[in-house]
Amino acid sequence: MRHPEVRTRWIAALVLALLVPMLLAACGGQAPAGTADQATAPAAAPTAAAAEPTAAAEPTAAAEPTAATDATTAPSTGGDNILRIADTPWPDSLDPQKSSFANEIAVLQQNYEGLTRYDKDLKTVPAAAEKWEYNSDATQVTFHLRDGLKYSDGSPLTAQDFVNAVYRVLDPHNPGDYQTLLFMIKGADAIINTEVPTDEAKLPDLQKALGVKATDDKTITFDLAQPTPYFHTLVGTWVMYPAKQDLVSKGGETWYEDVANQIGNGPWQMTTMDKGSNLIEFKPNENYWGGKPKLAGLQVKYIDDLAVALQAYKNGEVDIIAPDPNDVPTLKADAALSKEYKEYPGACTNAISFNLNKPPFDNPKVREAFAYGFDREGYDRDALKDTEIPTLTWIPQGYPGYDKAENRFGYDPAKAKAALAEAGFADGKGLPELKWAYSSSNPANQARIEYIAQMYQKSLGITIVPEPVEGTTLTALRKSNETYPMITTAGWCADYPDQQNWLSVYWHSSTNFAKNTGYKNAEIDKLLEQADVETDPAKRTQLYDQAQKLVIGDLGQIMRGVTKNTYLIKPYVKGLDFTPQDSDWSGQITSMFGVSIEK
Repeated sequence: MRHPEVRTRWIAALVLALLVPMLLAACGGQAPAGTADQATAPAAAPTAAAAEPTAAAEPTAAAEPTAATDATTAPSTGGDNILRIADTPWPDSLDPQKSSFANEIAVLQQNYEGLTRYDKDLKTVPAAAEKWEYNSDATQVTFHLRDGLKYSDGSPLTAQDFVNAVYRVLDPHNPGDYQTLLFMIKGADAIINTEVPTDEAKLPDLQKALGVKATDDKTITFDLAQPTPYFHTLVGTWVMYPAKQDLVSKGGETWYEDVANQIGNGPWQMTTMDKGSNLIEFKPNENYWGGKPKLAGLQVKYIDDLAVALQAYKNGEVDIIAPDPNDVPTLKADAALSKEYKEYPGACTNAISFNLNKPPFDNPKVREAFAYGFDREGYDRDALKDTEIPTLTWIPQGYPGYDKAENRFGYDPAKAKAALAEAGFADGKGLPELKWAYSSSNPANQARIEYIAQMYQKSLGITIVPEPVEGTTLTALRKSNETYPMITTAGWCADYPDQQNWLSVYWHSSTNFAKNTGYKNAEIDKLLEQADVETDPAKRTQLYDQAQKLVIGDLGQIMRGVTKNTYLIKPYVKGLDFTPQDSDWSGQITSMFGVSIEK
């Protein structure tokens, strides 16, 4: 997942858990942003279609200001049909099997593609593989590559290149943050748990026994240790991008730092990677199976100072930026920039989190009081400046499993006080000192916590003590239930568009996320375990729905809000696909394939 506190970061640890969506055996597809997922079920498997993700809300421009301000933007040429994007920070790694931060993944999504990919509706669609099929119990899946696939340098792309990607994901020598992603492949656990250099000699035999084989140049078969009806979505992630093994071997540990080694199979070919100039450039990949993008090129300019990035946008030097959230109210009030400002639901849910093993939050009624006593709309309006979408549920709009009917625990001071009294703490009497730990690394957080303290003083008559903690230290404290703060902010950002990624990876009691807070519900565990291996899409969806309702009812965390994707986009940029999964710029999920510059 991406850390919700940092826009361009994917979480650096994925616990052992199943991942991603619906049972579909797909075929067809003419371009990377495939418009339909034409599906048939595997032999002897149910044929019901999986529940479709709710489409993300259309991005909205800011309301027309009532009075014009003096900010106008300079004219721009659009870079001779070259789209220019501002991002930050410079990517630390561009090795597909080792990357885990969003700014790294955004670049890789342009240069490579997996066996499958995600379209503008976050459906899994064919990519390098034109079709796939499962066996009857979803313990084996076979992918069939398209005819004539090539890397951007014209060399053949074969099934073995994807097998090599699996080997590199699991490699115990220098494991990436997502090493355990493919743990369900037979034999994967043995490789992951190999001690090197102690057991180095065992690796060749373990790789031979691994449940992935290229049976010919166009066919790759995965044998799985358990039913995994969403495996076709897993192989659309960046860890399955087929870096060229000969270039990796020749280049060594930092092979990816040489642009000449970034020979990919996506719609674009990286041509420049200049850290000194903070610039990455792409040209269309002439050998891409889906044809050429409409643009003549992409430029990604890394500008760490968001004020400088905004000025570059005003000067016509870049075409897309993600503005500083603190600037959003000013942008919305600006006569010119308001028309170029876009916002839409993002991929992260933020929540209020407790240490559930320590008083007073081991008492469900205390948590209920805090839920009813939190004014989400007021907090978003006043403290966050309308940069979050208040929510009462866990999975956001735009993802399968979104529960638009959830309406429990909305702001109600009377119910809040009644719940606190029922917990034995009428008017807050008898409560221990309530400390709210927050990251002092972000200066804005102090004012936000002080706002929350005032809110709870008003709604519950209690005193919250702000507890500033250095950011890195706070992260460390949250990795153990013994040190987990009494109250803090937490959340989750999607890796993949599936209920499993939102529920099983986070709320099952076996995960580190649940253990750290002390959350456990045997009924939820049972539902999630059933859903994770269920091959009937309708039953699977029903099981996840039941689990999510129980999660909300438990109040293990208080759902607060969903992040917004916010961008300034020049009006001549057309054809962008807006998805919740956009992290660094609009359109990145579908590789900017249909984007054009129209004057």
